[in-house]
Amino acid sequence: MLQAKTEYGKLVTPALFTKQEIRTLKQHNKFFCPACQSPVIVKAGSKITPHFAHSARGNCPAQEGGEGAYHEKGKLLLYQWLKHQRLNVRLEEYLPEISQRPDILIRLKAKTIAIEYQCAKIPPAEIVDRTRGYEKAGITPIWIIGVNQFNRRKRNEIKIDAFHLHLIHQFSADFPLTLYFFCPDTLRFITFQDLYLSSNRQAIGNMTIQKLNAMDFTDLFHKTFLPRQKLFQNWLTAKRSLRMRPSKRAFGRELAWQQWLYVNSLHRDSLPSPVYLPVTGQFRMKTQPWDWQSRLCVEVIGHMSPNETFSVKRCQHLFRRHIRPTHAFPLIKSSVNPIYEYLQLLEELQVIRETSPNHFTKENPLKFYKHIEAALEGDKLLMIELMKQNTGMFPK
Repeated sequence: MLQAKTEYGKLVTPALFTKQEIRTLKQHNKFFCPACQSPVIVKAGSKITPHFAHSARGNCPAQEGGEGAYHEKGKLLLYQWLKHQRLNVRLEEYLPEISQRPDILIRLKAKTIAIEYQCAKIPPAEIVDRTRGYEKAGITPIWIIGVNQFNRRKRNEIKIDAFHLHLIHQFSADFPLTLYFFCPDTLRFITFQDLYLSSNRQAIGNMTIQKLNAMDFTDLFHKTFLPRQKLFQNWLTAKRSLRMRPSKRAFGRELAWQQWLYVNSLHRDSLPSPVYLPVTGQFRMKTQPWDWQSRLCVEVIGHMSPNETFSVKRCQHLFRRHIRPTHAFPLIKSSVNPIYEYLQLLEELQVIRETSPNHFTKENPLKFYKHIEAALEGDKLLMIELMKQNTGMFPK
């Protein structure tokens, strides 16, 4: 922790003092944890940010997970950045009503915001519990991830996992899905917005990199979108990679999907081009986008005659074990339905048509391919068609 109380109740932050001042503090004061009141000691050295640590292991309700010097340095820099903007900001203030201590607490006129700077991977369940704790207290949490957990693949692509997935923010239904990263060594802040999961391990989105001192706190709430052309260019590359990927030993759900293809006399090369399209709600799906989308196209639409009708409910039932509930993502403030999103895309492509709320009619058959060359050309033409569509589903 960066702060502790003296025996007289004064909060002290040794990282803001000189080396000599820290020596004087240690000689003339006793320090106590603001949360559990247990004794703490000053830790200071040439390679660490001066901070406090409990002198003995105990049951402090605000005990930290030991993220280390990288975390302490970043937390302090973010605190000083906010303080410089004359915001009412507190460092590591303990909140007894929820037994939590955010890294930084900001009190605005109409809102209280907790900043969590997370540099170590923690279980998704812990992220959800802590987020709900803040919301229970009427506090808006913002999780900023350390760049040590940032893995960039290309200009608009990053690697992600379940940890990142549960730290995606959406402050309102019209706000783009957003991840925040900060590097205390380079002082660079990365905002990854308008993200689409091209797989359960990879996301495509709009990346903005700024120097921290060139930003204001309000910049966290600016909306930036990935241009439609870039989205579909990246997606076409992903579709090509799926079709061209060499066969290798598969496990788990991927093996189950390959076996399903075999049973249905299909191959990745033969799948219709409308299989594997971007939907914002993919974060709710447990299976890969090409997996559930191919099953929907084959098992629902493929077996239907023209003008035959089906319901969204039927599709929901088909994937009832594959979709996560919205309450599993408390940082996302919309009830986006990836299955309905995908059906809307198929409607844009004139495969189906919504004839009444949540009911669709098959309009045109899906084209299955016999040769990889035809499939790749079909994918390209479909992406061009989607770029031309005047749909509100994707930014221009």
